Amino acid sequence: MRFRLLTATVFCLVLTASLNAAGMFSDVPLPKDLQLQGKMPAALTARAWSGRWRNPASPPGAGLNAIIIFERVAGKKAQIIYAYGDSPELQIKAGWARYEADLLTAGKKVRFSFTSKLGHVLDFEMAGAKLRGSMRGRNVKILMTPYQLGKK
Repeated sequence: MRFRLLTATVFCLVLTASLNAAGMFSDVPLPKDLQLQGKMPAALTARAWSGRWRNPASPPGAGLNAIIIFERVAGKKAQIIYAYGDSPELQIKAGWARYEADLLTAGKKVRFSFTSKLGHVLDFEMAGAKLRGSMRGRNVKILMTPYQLGKK
């Protein structure tokens, strides 16, 4: 009896976490003409990533949801879709844009940067199943994990 109760509890927790993770990024629009192309270098462990930009001193719920998609990869060049949700406190409306980025590979790490349409230089480093980002000149960071497209 205890085993069944424990199993049911774990199942409910996993299901709730999955539903919350999928719904968490529902405010982030993605382009309708999304087309994944090109072979991914081995160091790129996922084609899509999601996370939340935060100032470490801010309350846990504060921040900006974001998704990065490597739409097209050709050698050391990538076309990236950067999408983000609404943030009334930052006066940002949800949107997305495509950017070109150079992929700098060092062992199992990949680095890339681009300047967003809001004028922020965003720097990223991927290592394994984590993509860490920072905004130059600001104390704002993001930790992204693989995102399954179509699960928005």
